[in-house]
Amino acid sequence: MKKLSLSILLVSMVGMAFAQEVKPLTIGDPAPAFKVDGFIKGEKVGELKKGKAYIIEFWATWCGPCIAVFPHLSELTKKYEGQITTVSVNTWDYPRGQNEGKDAHVKRVSKFVGEQGDKMAYNIVLDDANDTIAKTWMTAAGRNGIPCAFIVNEEGIIAWIGHPAVMDKPLEQIVNKTWDVAAFKVQFEAEAAKAKAAAEKAAKDQAKIAELAKNNDLEGFDAFAKEIGLRTAFLAAINGDGNFGTLVLEKYAGKVEGFSTSDFCNIAAFISEQKKPSAESRETLAKVSEACFKQLDEDKSAGAAADHARVLLAKGDKKGAEEWIAKADILLAKFMPESGRSRVKSQIEAVKKQIEAAND
Repeated sequence: MKKLSLSILLVSMVGMAFAQEVKPLTIGDPAPAFKVDGFIKGEKVGELKKGKAYIIEFWATWCGPCIAVFPHLSELTKKYEGQITTVSVNTWDYPRGQNEGKDAHVKRVSKFVGEQGDKMAYNIVLDDANDTIAKTWMTAAGRNGIPCAFIVNEEGIIAWIGHPAVMDKPLEQIVNKTWDVAAFKVQFEAEAAKAKAAAEKAAKDQAKIAELAKNNDLEGFDAFAKEIGLRTAFLAAINGDGNFGTLVLEKYAGKVEGFSTSDFCNIAAFISEQKKPSAESRETLAKVSEACFKQLDEDKSAGAAADHARVLLAKGDKKGAEEWIAKADILLAKFMPESGRSRVKSQIEAVKKQIEAAND
């Protein structure tokens, strides 16, 4: 499994946790209210006006796939300057379980955006701590993962919804007024029905995993994995309780089809940062992460070293994190193929910023 695919899958499943019943939204519907909670960059767009077309895109600072699409979104914004207004909504970004006030939130997101420079050359606004815009737009439309974009045409109608990396053709046709909204609605709703069925099954699987997690029931997990497939059960476990996810990862690292060795390093970092495992579990995650790293050849281990630095930072070992991110820098020079080096370099730079923030 490629690293990007894994990131998208984890982010999508994290998004499911925020889903709730709201008024449904689909293609051809009027755009919902747009009540922003603050402005970070560019024009202060606080309402959507008829007679103007908009790209409304959702992202978060922790979302790797979101960061990857920043430059493309900037290119489209420049290409259609004067024809469409891009508004990027920072959402799902208040740390869950932490009391981050609005001032601290604005400061953190503003710093992140400032560091992106021209990669984010468009208007950026804030969702509130309750993710109101995300709920009335994304959740309402059955979208559970970010990044996600909506194109609102000049009539104030939702003309397209999808991943911003693949909106070039529909955007061109919407701007040129040749886009068939009705035809896309049929396609979108058929895909949405499949996605809803998959989400319902995932929720059912997640509930079963949560039940097993209460007693750290690995034998029960093994039986459930035989029933629904190890890969599906494994993903449900690592997206659930952090301590049980750690036990499952420790047992099955290197044994799940479709996952590379480096993926397991990445999963250890994900659980460490997102799932609030105990101190004991963090120690286990560090052992798993280092063991994964040691299985990789030098020319494939820079990213895993960066992930291990994240694991160490999450357990409070800043010195160890600094040593491992320095090691990642050295290994980057040996990274092959050449085409993948920029992605790993971005990964390393992101971890360096995490370490710097921890030292502030």
